Amino acid sequence: MNVLVLGASSSIGNSIVKSFAKNNKLYLLSTKREKLEILKNEAIALGSLNVEIIEADLQHPINISALMPESIDMIINAACASSSLKNYNIEPHRHYYYTAVDLSNPLVVLEHFLKEKSKQGKHTQLYYIFINTILSKIKSPDYSIYYSYKILQQEYVNGFQRKYCDILKSINVIVGTQIDRTKETRKTVDLAKRIKLAIEKNESEFIYGFEGKLIYMLYRVSPLLSNILIYIKRLLFKS
Repeated sequence: MNVLVLGASSSIGNSIVKSFAKNNKLYLLSTKREKLEILKNEAIALGSLNVEIIEADLQHPINISALMPESIDMIINAACASSSLKNYNIEPHRHYYYTAVDLSNPLVVLEHFLKEKSKQGKHTQLYYIFINTILSKIKSPDYSIYYSYKILQQEYVNGFQRKYCDILKSINVIVGTQIDRTKETRKTVDLAKRIKLAIEKNESEFIYGFEGKLIYMLYRVSPLLSNILIYIKRLLFKS
């Protein structure tokens, strides 16, 4: 299987690459070539059939034909520019950057390979695995720009799902726990394993993390209660 990982050098991307290495051909996209070189060697040691590095920045249009293979079987989107962005920290001149990385360019890549798959016939399939956030479910007020990008991307994917219903298989991975985005941890490794399980179980969506499941359950009963819980958790995490 040909697997393309967007944001491969992130902590989540790192664990995903290692989890999917065995018997697959990997294409790792990130701006951080040095990290990708290390990750490439680790993936080969874990049994990857081939690993290609795509040094590219999603804030700019991607020359897909020049940089990527003709066919991809799975896209895992772990790229994110706005995860730590609070509403009051937004810089208007950076909107293009956030929109390109968190929305438009990953979708351009997805649509390109959907069109390629459609030329091959109805019996081909393309997986799109999208790292989302529990905030897109409960709409936490401080991070509305961040979760809005996630909601928009999911809506576009839903549209592609209807158009390419025989080809596209999407999995909405809703992260509902605090994850260190700077280094690989037990949580990122566990999340990567959970994604593989979701593929095996043919799931279209799951929430990862007990906190996220609890917060979402509370939100369905009382949005105020869930937001109070989030606020308390952030205070404890900072301390």
